[in-house]
Amino acid sequence: MQKTTSFFSERDCCISTSYITSNFFCPVLRPISSDEFNEIVIEDFGSIPQSSIKNNFNEKIEHPSTYTYSSDTENILIKTLKIFAYIIIFPYGLYKLFQFIAGLIVVPAWIFTKDELNEFKNNKIDKELQEGSDWKYQTITVKVDEYKIDATIVGKNSTLNNGKWILYSVGNASPYEFFFADIDSYDKEYKEILTELESNILFFNYPGVGLSSGFPNREAMAKAYKAMLSFLEDREKGIGANQIIGYGHSLGGAVQADALRTHELKEDIQYVFVKSRTFSDLSTTTSAKCFKPLDSLIKFLGWNMDSAKASKALNAPEIILQTADVKSYEILNDNSKIIGDGVINKEAALAEILLNSNEVISENKRFIGIPENHNQDLKDIPFLAKEINAFLYGIDQD
Repeated sequence: MQKTTSFFSERDCCISTSYITSNFFCPVLRPISSDEFNEIVIEDFGSIPQSSIKNNFNEKIEHPSTYTYSSDTENILIKTLKIFAYIIIFPYGLYKLFQFIAGLIVVPAWIFTKDELNEFKNNKIDKELQEGSDWKYQTITVKVDEYKIDATIVGKNSTLNNGKWILYSVGNASPYEFFFADIDSYDKEYKEILTELESNILFFNYPGVGLSSGFPNREAMAKAYKAMLSFLEDREKGIGANQIIGYGHSLGGAVQADALRTHELKEDIQYVFVKSRTFSDLSTTTSAKCFKPLDSLIKFLGWNMDSAKASKALNAPEIILQTADVKSYEILNDNSKIIGDGVINKEAALAEILLNSNEVISENKRFIGIPENHNQDLKDIPFLAKEINAFLYGIDQD
């Protein structure tokens, strides 16, 4: 096992030196002082107990610490064979190149520089620390295969031990650092959600976005989501959540759907998955918005993220928020009020496809019509929080 110590400059959270030690990782963990704790990076699933992660929020640290939590899901032999195939088999290599280009188009958030995104976050955290805010922030790094995924936890001392967590997956053009821009309206929505639900939140960036390594690709994005979900679920080396609310906006809802197709949910954890203004599948969305030939191209390149198919197979409570011809939030029982949201056309909306299906919709699904367009902040957070809590606590939803 490896212990890596990081030394933080005034503005950075970058690892600058590392060393190997054998006595730290022993069968029985020794106590970790708060001074030492702020310098630790753990690799290969680490050994910091769950309580230490939570206790660190109570320290008024000047900058977030960084942790690494590994979740290797692909055999090294398979990865080696893939690389060999890319190089030797020219047509396959060319196909992977086009897949790579498609990833850059689907996830344009990669264009923002690490420095500007880091500045958003650090400035916001510094400001709130100086003001004595109740909000606590923790930066972590989750390692999955060859990727290092950057993430940040936000919560309050009053909620950090209550076991209730939101896993937020962002849209295609929005790094999570946008929520930390020094404009009050930017963080108002998620903080209101946290307050209403008395919850904590875990944000993360997709591969190739911000401080997350690599480049955007569908498989890696799903792996990143699964690793974050595993981190929240893991009672031994992770957070050990009792209730998890997956919240995905736009592409984030599709990433959530992709990941859940192959992720085994834990029986002792309550889940609710929220998809906000998400498309039914990517090929329908792009062909409806641009031109028909894109439909086949998206499918050929393996980028047809099918949220509708995944939703039908999901064995967990799900809430779908979709723009509709309504003045206030309301439960939808059919597709008659669904409209385009300015980005996703009506015919490509997830709720449109599911409600228009001849298949019986599970009682575990809730469709909410909202007046906001694709990128507007939600105006009625209490309505959404009530529906989430109804699934979690079995309250009558009618």
